[in-house]
Formats: sequence, C-alpha cells, structure tokens
Amino acid sequence: KISHPTYCSGPFDVIVHKLSDVIVEAEHDSQSQHLLANFQVNSYVSTHPSTILVDPLPAMSQLLDRFTSYRIMSQLHKSLRDRLICSPPYLEIHSVDDLSSIQQAVITQTLICKTRVAHGSLSHEMSLIFSADSLADIHPPCVLQSFVNHGAVLHKIFVVGDRHYCVERPSLKNFPPGPCDRKTIFFNSHHVSKPECSSDLTAMDEQMPHLLPPSSEAVAALVRELRVQLGMALFGVDVIINIHTHTLTVIDINIFPGYEGVPQFFPSLLAYIESLLDTNSSADSS
Repeated sequence: KISHPTYCSGPFDVIVHKLSDVIVEAEHDSQSQHLLANFQVNSYVSTHPSTILVDPLPAMSQLLDRFTSYRIMSQLHKSLRDRLICSPPYLEIHSVDDLSSIQQAVITQTLICKTRVAHGSLSHEMSLIFSADSLADIHPPCVLQSFVNHGAVLHKIFVVGDRHYCVERPSLKNFPPGPCDRKTIFFNSHHVSKPECSSDLTAMDEQMPHLLPPSSEAVAALVRELRVQLGMALFGVDVIINIHTHTLTVIDINIFPGYEGVPQFFPSLLAYIESLLDTNSSADSS
C-alpha cells in the first residue's frame, strides 16, 4: 500500500498501478493528497527515474476529467477523417449559468448527460435529455453529448500496450430524432452495457438490421492515434456505429478499465512489460 514505508523497497524496473481512485479523491481529501504526494515525490519513483510507471499520473489524470478527454476525442476527426472516425458534438456545462444560456436555444436532438468526473460509481449515473425544459434535471459540472442512434450495440475496445481487443456489449436503443415531451430518463451505464445485462432501454425493434462491427483497420488506426495523444498503455475506448452514416463514433475513453471479456489481458500485459524492459536494456547498453 502507498502509506506503508516499505511498499516500494525495490528494486523495480516497472510499476503497474491503478491509482485512479486516489487521484480523484485527492481533489477534496487531504489523506489522499498525502498518499499521492508520497507516491510521486517522497518515494521510490522520484529517486529512481529509470523506473517505468504504467501509466504516468499526469496522463491518467486527463482521462478522469471528461472536459479534457472529450476535447481529445473532438480532435480525432481531424487526424482520422479519412477513416470515417469521429465523436459526437458536446457541451461543457460548468455551472447553472451555462444551463440558462442553453435553455434559451432550441434543442434539436436528444442529449446524453454525463458527470464531469469520469471515474467512480457516480460517473456511471447518466441521463437522456429530450427537451430544453428537461435541462433543469441535470446538475453541473457535467457534459452534454449529442445522442447518436447506434442500434443498441456498444463496442468496447480494450488497449494493452500495442495490443487491443474489441468486445461487443448491449447499449441504449434508438430514439426518434428531434425534441419531444418525453421525460428525462435517468440510468446507470453499468445496467445497460455490462455483459448479459437486460433492460428496457436496450430492447431493440426486431426490424432493426444488425450493423456490421467496426473494421479492424479503423479500430487499429484509432488505437494508434489515441496511444500517441494520451501517452498511455492501459485504457479503454467506447465506440458505436452511427446507424445513418455508419461512421465509427467515439463516445468515451476509460482509464484502466476492467478488461471483462478479455481473457488474454494478463499475457498481453506481461508481453508489454517485457517489451518495455527489452527497450530499456537496449538503451542502457548503447
């Protein structure tokens, strides 16, 4: 544990960690702030700069803030437009003042509301907004993202170093376009997209044809670009296929996901660590 004085007595070549909880809590909890500072400044990491940290804390922090990660997502269409990859339009809602200005505009499509913090149990609490009046149901800070009809199928891409795996999951069903008087729908994303989960929100009309999965070339290009943009080795990407344009659409990026449905996770992680050690060894001998 981080608080133990001998937790990293070493020697270590690589440290794989999952400090996302601590990073989030450090914003408002002094004990977490102390633990994080101890790990970064007063620990083995600071005195052994050659030790590889998977993943770097600043890189992880950007995925804990949807304002930051969605800005990264919005740039994908510029670098990957030839692959027909994009992300939905979104708005950062910092305070109720932002909501007041939006309510004066006409909402022309369904919106999905997500918390700004992209980690922890509350980050899975979301809502579907169908009209300007329903904006009163949301609580800033949050993100409002255009909802894209995608045939109730979510593709989760799990990245482990230079390898990746794509797993299909259930997702939200299609909704008619345009504003309507439907009440806000509140839901937990775990209840609609976990393996084998069943929900009225994922029930599709049988007439809806099954969409083809994303092409392996497009997914590989997306992963390569995000690895460069994020500077990370362990992350997940949620993508959907737009039923109208068939565009590969990135809707979220996840920090160190659970890797459910990826039986090759540990062998892949070990292979990645070995590649890091080989690279370090070659650099030391040159």
